[in-house]
Amino acid sequence: MNTMKWIISILTFCFLLSCVDRNTVRIDKEILNGWNLEEPIKFEITDTIDFSSNIFFYVRNNNDYPFSNIFLIASLKSNKKVYETDTLEYVMANNKGEWLGKGFSSIKESKLSWKRNWKPFFSPPYIFEIKQANRKIGQIKGDKNLFGILSLGLSIEKISNE
Repeated sequence: MNTMKWIISILTFCFLLSCVDRNTVRIDKEILNGWNLEEPIKFEITDTIDFSSNIFFYVRNNNDYPFSNIFLIASLKSNKKVYETDTLEYVMANNKGEWLGKGFSSIKESKLSWKRNWKPFFSPPYIFEIKQANRKIGQIKGDKNLFGILSLGLSIEKISNE
């Protein structure tokens, strides 16, 4: 019986490996106990990206998320040099307060576009640093921790030449 489980495990692994899209880099980071206002989430890619791509963020949230939108400050760095910084706003819920992301339960995942037709003009490492910048109305500084965001993902998707 153990041999059969081992064979099934190997076949499952091979199947999953064959499903990996070689034209996409995706990294997800879990957020525990709220997203701290002062702590950016960092993604580092050390392989050379030599193709044009679109960059997306994947945000997973639940019903504890108190806002209908999210503000992010996204920076692209390499070693100590900052090449770009953008302040971004994404709508997370419609006018009825229903989440716009996909999912079957109270957890929804939203795919948020950051850059279109991006190709790096510098050598790796490519360091993507994302901070949350949400604030309540009338507040100058945001709460120490933003609750309801469960994970943040970065996806770099090769543009196919069709």
